Amino acid sequence: MKLEKHMRFLLVIICASLIPASGIGAEAAFENFRRVDFGIQIQDYKWKEYADNGNQLLAETGNFYGLTCDLESTKNIVGWRSGMNLFFGEVDYSGRTWTDIPVTTDVLYVGTKLYVDAVPGFRFDSGLWLKAFAGLGGEFWLRDLDDTKTADGDSVNGAREWWGCLYGRMGLGVEYPVAEEVVIFAEGGVKLPIYARNEANFFVSGSPSAGLEPEMDFSGFGNVGLRWKQWGAKVSYDALRFDRSDVVSSGMVSLYQPESQADVYSIETFWSKTF
Repeated sequence: MKLEKHMRFLLVIICASLIPASGIGAEAAFENFRRVDFGIQIQDYKWKEYADNGNQLLAETGNFYGLTCDLESTKNIVGWRSGMNLFFGEVDYSGRTWTDIPVTTDVLYVGTKLYVDAVPGFRFDSGLWLKAFAGLGGEFWLRDLDDTKTADGDSVNGAREWWGCLYGRMGLGVEYPVAEEVVIFAEGGVKLPIYARNEANFFVSGSPSAGLEPEMDFSGFGNVGLRWKQWGAKVSYDALRFDRSDVVSSGMVSLYQPESQADVYSIETFWSKTF
């Protein structure tokens, strides 16, 4: 029922975004172009998990490095855009074992983010461009925890998790030319939950793996930046929120994904090609 509610809400938002654009007709003064941006990113990554009582179970912090490619078209009143972000990095883990013993280790991440949006908007004679967007996005990544030891020297197995989530996207944006070849822009939006899954292997004897389905929650994202000729830079924020999953049995062990949160702050520089 929760999934059906989110899907209905996403459909209403997409329709509401498209209807105003169909009514602006010839008044819309869109620039007629397609543009592709190629960028590199440095990301400040934070991942936290919480027990049912609200106490923090673990925290991961560190840097990711990413490559981005974004394609945008405004050849019609309702434009479109799509993009891909490839990222990787190793971060520091501070948490506890299942027997509540503090441990630290390293965690390898490799993953991708994908999206596609419809982008209706209106450009004023001053060059100010107000736009909405609505579409779909997804994120998929490997989270690989190294083996480690406790302070007493006892060995602790790591874990390997394959994550994936699908969500709707909606939001608003603005662009404005502050000089002949300089444009500033900003946008913000929300992710609408559809589905999330974690295929986890905790390397526990008699429990090889488990398919966990944490409930994805609403989360936000946004960016602000500028373009100068064919170059640009922006700073961004991106979040993911997951509620606790149901308990599943794997062999002799019962497992679940705790409430989890990801926050990513990034700096990106990019090169643009218009055609």
